[in-house]
Amino acid sequence: MYCIIQARMNSTRLPNKIMKLIKGKPALYYLIDRLRKSKLLTNIIIATTINEWDNPIVNFCKENNLEYFRGDENDVLDRYYQTALKYNCKDIMRLTSDCILMDTNIVDNMIEHYLKNKLNYLIMKYSNNVVGAKGGFPDGFNPEIFSFELLKYAKKNAKLKEEKEHVSIYLRKNLKNIKEYEIKLEKEYENIDFKNFHLSLDTQKDFDLINEILNYFNNNNFKLNDILEYLNNK
Repeated sequence: MYCIIQARMNSTRLPNKIMKLIKGKPALYYLIDRLRKSKLLTNIIIATTINEWDNPIVNFCKENNLEYFRGDENDVLDRYYQTALKYNCKDIMRLTSDCILMDTNIVDNMIEHYLKNKLNYLIMKYSNNVVGAKGGFPDGFNPEIFSFELLKYAKKNAKLKEEKEHVSIYLRKNLKNIKEYEIKLEKEYENIDFKNFHLSLDTQKDFDLINEILNYFNNNNFKLNDILEYLNNK
């Protein structure tokens, strides 16, 4: 299974966020390091843009022996499709670069479920009550998997601006009976407000929290439930 991560530097809420340093390394480093512990991912590819300001991402890829592709900034669907085409991807796990704390247990369990059931599209279960957030649980832990054939179908048929700005919007709008994957928690965490829980890197507040978490643990092998335990006991 290939993982393609879309990444760019000019985020409006927190510019250059994935290159901000945590313990002397760019935030993006921690996502890549965690994903490399996966047993089922065979390759990790960064899909960035042709813009000059994204050169630091390309330099990061070269320094860390990562495959990458440069494409259109706004037509993310085309950038993603061209990346998958170049690297001959059959099935793809899609992640965004702001999911710094992604858990390889989630990654491998989701891939295993996708392959075992011979699916062509798998998303996180929608939940906005006790155990989740829209798009996955919690925000920052929401990969999706789809076949190259479905990506090709979206690329061929997507016409609207929003359908090109986001990789999977066309698929979600037009496919029926999309299969969902639900993350199971080990226990309840009474001190965490899951309705408003947020662990992706979008704002300075997010960066401060992720920085705190990464500095708390002695290594980068911790899992989602370890994070929840730490935050619940604070």
